[in-house]
Amino acid sequence: MKPAEFDRHAASYDGGLDNPIKRMVGSSADQFIAVKARWLLRREPKLKSGGLAVLDYGCGAGDLMRVLAELGARADFSGCDVSSGMLDEAGRRWPAPLGPAPALATQDGTLTPFADRLFDIVTISAVLHHVPVDERQAIYRELGRVLKPGGRIYVFEHNPRNPLVRYVIARTPIDENAILLDAREVRHGLLDAARYDLETDYLMFMPPGIAVLRPIDRTLAWLPLGAQYVVAARKSA
Repeated sequence: MKPAEFDRHAASYDGGLDNPIKRMVGSSADQFIAVKARWLLRREPKLKSGGLAVLDYGCGAGDLMRVLAELGARADFSGCDVSSGMLDEAGRRWPAPLGPAPALATQDGTLTPFADRLFDIVTISAVLHHVPVDERQAIYRELGRVLKPGGRIYVFEHNPRNPLVRYVIARTPIDENAILLDAREVRHGLLDAARYDLETDYLMFMPPGIAVLRPIDRTLAWLPLGAQYVVAARKSA
């Protein structure tokens, strides 16, 4: 992973909304992030009661943690990223009414400075497609290292089976070096690193800003054509 590549985009980062096709289906980056945040809150209702230690690996400007907090999550958030510019943005963008900003740490390549078995939940959202294929297994190992026994990893990624996703990614500046990966690759990568129980859901079939269409997304979660997918992995105790 190349920190300078993301430092270059940090101050102007808007979740890919510089792409006109993406702007047609959502008016703000937060609408897309909220799809994942709402899914997590349904899956992990205890996020709203506090007490869970959560790491967002490759957190960028901290948007997933911020949207989760705005939707009511009260977790003990930490974030890490290879880009110091993105981490600066994460601290700057954190709204004061949400309380203290997450603990933020710079990664050393794929490695984090966190202790073994520290986190109840680890999220990694739209990160792996930026990582060279031969470095991805090191990330799966690192996620497993910092996760408690019985903890959960949630891997959110763009779905290469969706032709609109491929079109948008190919025309988005921050994704100029992206190599998309299928959910099957994520599942195999995780299982090569540790023992997990795995599930996969597909997300974002409908425009994210239209609330009345959200039940359709939930109904179609089995269909491998959504714009995003999430692989949920529970680590063996």
